[in-house]
Amino acid sequence: MKKYYVYLADIHGKDIKIERDILQDIAEVKKGERGRDEKARIFKEAKNADALGIRHTRITKDIIRELDRCRIIARFGGGYDNIDIKVATKKGIIVTFVPDYCTEAVAEHALALALLKIRDLKEFEERIRRNFWSAQGVKTEMAKDAILGIIGLGRIGGTLSKKASCVGFNVIAYDPFLRENDFRMKKTKRVKRLDNLLKIANIISLNVPLTKKGESKYPTYKMIGREEFARMKKVPYIINVCRGEVIDTKSLILSLKSNKISGLATDLIEGEPIQGSYLKKGDNPIFDKLKNLPNVIITPHCAFASSRSVRTVKRKGAMEVKRVLQGGFPRDIAWINPEVKMKYLKRFK
Repeated sequence: MKKYYVYLADIHGKDIKIERDILQDIAEVKKGERGRDEKARIFKEAKNADALGIRHTRITKDIIRELDRCRIIARFGGGYDNIDIKVATKKGIIVTFVPDYCTEAVAEHALALALLKIRDLKEFEERIRRNFWSAQGVKTEMAKDAILGIIGLGRIGGTLSKKASCVGFNVIAYDPFLRENDFRMKKTKRVKRLDNLLKIANIISLNVPLTKKGESKYPTYKMIGREEFARMKKVPYIINVCRGEVIDTKSLILSLKSNKISGLATDLIEGEPIQGSYLKKGDNPIFDKLKNLPNVIITPHCAFASSRSVRTVKRKGAMEVKRVLQGGFPRDIAWINPEVKMKYLKRFK
């Protein structure tokens, strides 16, 4: 008989073989599927879980307050803005994520979008679809003639900087949390003020975690808005591979329509749709507006994706669950709320 019950609310891929192989000796593992009745499903299936694994499912305060047996909420991904961390900590639940599984993939996705822009492959591809064989009249550039401005030089931004430098881009970056030596190691020129980056970059890549006021000294929620767009002097191309909410969507759409920026390539949108769903008009008004603009490219939150990345996140996420259920604690790099430790120990030790 299994000692614990682990509920994986939504997963990467179609099966839980990797997770089950890791956890089967200590737990019964059940897989869920996302849908429109998400909260009701979670209440029913996760209420008696000793561990809850999630991908995109939103774990709100109402759900967390019902998790009386839960020891760990494990996010099988690199962000955790879909979990109410404060309430989980107050409840005495450990929360983890996997920050080190898709760094290379996301950086390469951003780099591919930057190259797509300077070579204007979208325009050439559309010409071919119209049976128009012509290379004339399209403005293309080489990487060495473009300035790539990276906002957020953490794992992904730093990796993007190294890869883009190798291709030939002139890379600058803004990150108020890093020291001068960190910029040198990541092969980029430091820009001390965000305003300066906005003024000189031809391409701007957003690579920041989503944080709100009170959560960080430099909150990123809607950090790019009307004032920031007004400071962009080079009519830059915006690449977003972090979260849709780091940009004020209303200002973004206005800037796209008025050509204050030359275009947008985004892997996320605000109010992101459920993975695997077919969108009807009106399901997501932001999606409806963006997808119909000619200077916009949208990918469906797939920057993380590679065979290696999926295997890694499933394995590392399941291992955090196993460590906790076996009486240990998560890796330091993966533990979002280590301040919960004493409260957790009072509950389960």
